[in-house]
Amino acid sequence: MILIEKFYCVQTEIFGNGSEKMKEGIVSIKTELIRPSIKFLNSDGSIIFSEKRKTHRKKLLVNPFVDSNEYFSIHELLFLSKTYGFEIEEHAIHKGYFLSVLKINSLYNTPGEIILVEEEGKEYILIEFNRWNSENQPRGAGEDQLGEDITYIIGIWQDPLLTDAIIAKIKNKG
Repeated sequence: MILIEKFYCVQTEIFGNGSEKMKEGIVSIKTELIRPSIKFLNSDGSIIFSEKRKTHRKKLLVNPFVDSNEYFSIHELLFLSKTYGFEIEEHAIHKGYFLSVLKINSLYNTPGEIILVEEEGKEYILIEFNRWNSENQPRGAGEDQLGEDITYIIGIWQDPLLTDAIIAKIKNKG
C-alpha cells in the first residue's frame, strides 16, 4: 500500500451564470479542491492519461436498516477507518447507523466516500468528503444538479489494503 500525496488536478469553478473558471496543476492530499478532476502521476512525474479508467464509489457508512450487502458492516467501517485515517460516529437518533465524519468544517455534514479506481493495471482508492462552498448553496437548480462544489481528499493509496468483501461492496457486487 503506497500513499500518494501529490497528483495532477483540474479544478472547475462554475458560476451562477453558467461560466466556468479552470485551474490546473499538481496539488496535495488533505486540501480542499473545487470540483476536482484527478489524474495520477507516473514515477517520473508525468501524468497518466488513460481512457480505460474504471471507478466505483461507495458511501462510508453502516445502515443496519437495509440489506447487509448494500452497505458496510460496522467491522468493515472500523477497519477502513483505522487503515485509512478517518473518523466515524453513530447517528444521534438512529442507533446502529454509523457514518464517516470530517470535522474540519461544519459544512461537511454528509458521509465521505471511498472510490476504487482501476487504471493501467493498477488499483487506487481515494477517500473524499464533499461540501457546499457556503451555507447559502445551492444558489440555483443548475448548481444543485451538479452537487457539492468543495472536495476534501483525505488520501489516495495505490495497491490498497482491502478485503474481498469490501471490494465487492464498493463495486456493488455485495
